[in-house]
Amino acid sequence: MKVEVEINSRQIFEDSLESEKNKCIGEITYHNKGAILEFVEKNEEQELKFKMTILVDKIITNRNNQNLVFDLKNKSKSILETPFGKINMNVTTKKINVVKLKEEIKEIHLEYVIELENGIKYNNLVDVLLSKVTDIM
Repeated sequence: MKVEVEINSRQIFEDSLESEKNKCIGEITYHNKGAILEFVEKNEEQELKFKMTILVDKIITNRNNQNLVFDLKNKSKSILETPFGKINMNVTTKKINVVKLKEEIKEIHLEYVIELENGIKYNNLVDVLLSKVTDIM
């Protein structure tokens, strides 16, 4: 099913806040154990291909072939690819809230902490809002 995807993300550092808001068209498919949301987020510098596997108790995000696991029970490790090299990263998920209307996912809210190997640590809040694309659009 085609959906409009609105992503609102906020990175909260000790002394600053960075936020970003994007809209794009995506595709969501439902399965007996969850759903898969795929979309391409475009901004001035880059194009990011996302695949979010939404399960009962965790969300696995693949962004341009980099995996990030949001799991309330387990801290996850990942590698952040930067123009300057790879950085090890830990992700501690604080909140996963998937809002449904009937069986369709309408909102995804994530709250998590990222800890980079260089000692940088910051909070992240991500809201993903989904709405059906109608033939009128």
